[in-house]
Amino acid sequence: MPSLSAKAWTLATSDTALSLAVHGHALQVTRLGHVGGAWNWSAARADFPFPAEATVAGKTVAPRWRFLDAQLTTEEGTKLTLRFRSAATGLELDSEWWARPGPGPVRHAMTIRNSSAHTVGIGSQPSLQLELAAPPGDSLFCWHVSDEGGGGKFEAPGIFRDAVTPGYAKQLVATSGYDDIPLVILDAAASEGIYAGMEWSHAHLSVTGRHAPTGHGAQLIAGNPADFRVELPAGGEFEVPPVLLGAYRGDVDDAGNSLRKYLFAHGMPAELRTDPTYPKLEWNAFTATGMCPTSQGDPKAWDPVEAKYYPVLREAAALGFEEMTVDVGWWNGTEPDTDLTDWPQGMRAAADATHQLGLRFVVYWTDAEPMATPEGRATRMRRVKRLFGEHGADTWRSDATRGQVIAPDYWSVQGFYAMLDALQKEVPGFQWENCSGGGPIKDYGAMRRATKIQICDTVDEAIVTRRVFHDSSHALHPIQMQGFLGWHSRARPGERGGIAYDFRSAGLGAFMWWIDSPTPTNGGKAWTEEERRAVAREVQTYKTRLRPLIRHANLYHVLPRPDGVNWDGIEYYDPGTGRGVVYVFKPGSSTDTHAIKLKGLEAGRDYRLTFEDGSNQAVVVSGEALMRDGVSMTLRGALISELVWIERA
Repeated sequence: MPSLSAKAWTLATSDTALSLAVHGHALQVTRLGHVGGAWNWSAARADFPFPAEATVAGKTVAPRWRFLDAQLTTEEGTKLTLRFRSAATGLELDSEWWARPGPGPVRHAMTIRNSSAHTVGIGSQPSLQLELAAPPGDSLFCWHVSDEGGGGKFEAPGIFRDAVTPGYAKQLVATSGYDDIPLVILDAAASEGIYAGMEWSHAHLSVTGRHAPTGHGAQLIAGNPADFRVELPAGGEFEVPPVLLGAYRGDVDDAGNSLRKYLFAHGMPAELRTDPTYPKLEWNAFTATGMCPTSQGDPKAWDPVEAKYYPVLREAAALGFEEMTVDVGWWNGTEPDTDLTDWPQGMRAAADATHQLGLRFVVYWTDAEPMATPEGRATRMRRVKRLFGEHGADTWRSDATRGQVIAPDYWSVQGFYAMLDALQKEVPGFQWENCSGGGPIKDYGAMRRATKIQICDTVDEAIVTRRVFHDSSHALHPIQMQGFLGWHSRARPGERGGIAYDFRSAGLGAFMWWIDSPTPTNGGKAWTEEERRAVAREVQTYKTRLRPLIRHANLYHVLPRPDGVNWDGIEYYDPGTGRGVVYVFKPGSSTDTHAIKLKGLEAGRDYRLTFEDGSNQAVVVSGEALMRDGVSMTLRGALISELVWIERA
């Protein structure tokens, strides 16, 4: 790779432009903004902080970093690696900035190597630290999102829009527990902004309001906790958590759509991109197969039995589902050995039967092995391999019923990622379904490796899933966001419109539900023939019309966050095909007629709108009118839904 003598560089994706410079021996971000835009968010050219002190042989040493050279490659976009060295400590630091083709952020990754013959201790190294300024006269807002694992109710708002003024200070903590998604969006008057997200499952981000020459400003820091410290042995390396830094024009939906295109292209397992049948429709057999039909609070409900699995498997296959899950409690002891009392034919027989009906087989496994130690990783890896090699699994479904999937510390995250990467190489077709008491592990490092994440863990009504989807879809791609409907939480049992409402609530992105079999095996209410036909129709609609939009379309939050009373829903629109859909839900008995303003259309084109359930007459309206005035539609009653199809005329 060629070395460059220049000390200033510019990298760009389709919408993020970033300029870097080395002044003396200090790294600076000299420009950050939208491609083609006039505004530079990086108004203060502060030096990018490297470790200011280190410990060598018990003594504190000033590293005195020196710039060595720059290396530039252009095989997959533009990757710039800036190399620095500290002669006083023997440490070497690589700062890698990667602008991939297409829209989205620039990725920054750092590695610190100890080339000396002794151990060197350093404090926390930020992944990113910027002094930012909003355009003159614009207000500045910080958007951030709770991860809403568990029941999705631990923090009522879910998504936050804070005014950033001097004195504002927000610290986001993203761990494998219930806290935050590691993403901040700094939005200037809904016209442009920047965002930063972490590729790590134990990350901290902070935003502090500042005075700026133009008005509102902020300091943004992302990385490990401020008190983090590492002792690097001779020859050792330390990976600083990677960060994604992007710029956008428009509002936060435009920021999300830019980020989602990047995630689809570069931030998720390859099969999601290459196989158009993802996301797949999954039926979790938890409710249908428990030993008792009482409630989820009864321990016997967590003990599935084989005799109840095969009936629900046949029902799911007949309806067109594509994945079947055996959840918690099928094993005996601390190893993934089948409980032959409850499953006399074993898991391999269940896998074979599932595959014969054309469905993928998902198997739950959980343990408490520490991911920070080689021994813990080896033990869990051996057990997960058994799911695939012995039991015929196509996907490992994690959870936290017997211990944390990832402990909340740097080394556990690093170890868990290393284990997943090794499984990906060593197990043909390996897939990981990310659950840990619902959806608390919502970060860009985990989602690079997961086919999907269960976004919440609720047995309540469908609105909880829609609420969490509304919030988390600002940060994640819907192809990986597994909606959820559990236990006996059905809307209007016995009615076609009720089960369609349930299905669509769980099917805003990837789909899973836990409801009992249509011919109940575990205390549920038998489905009517009308309900069976309705679900078969919803399955077909999902596969043929919704799934392509979930994969490729832009996503817009055109209705308010679900509150159980007012209309809610989201819009998908793909400008490449001119097709889209609005999921509409009327959960309460609020007004029967509502105008929904659409987004992302071409103002000068006409669009034909049709209604899946025939609730309203088809209309042809200009894109300009649909975005300015909206489409007025009428739905009567409560717990009802509709799919409004959009097609460019």
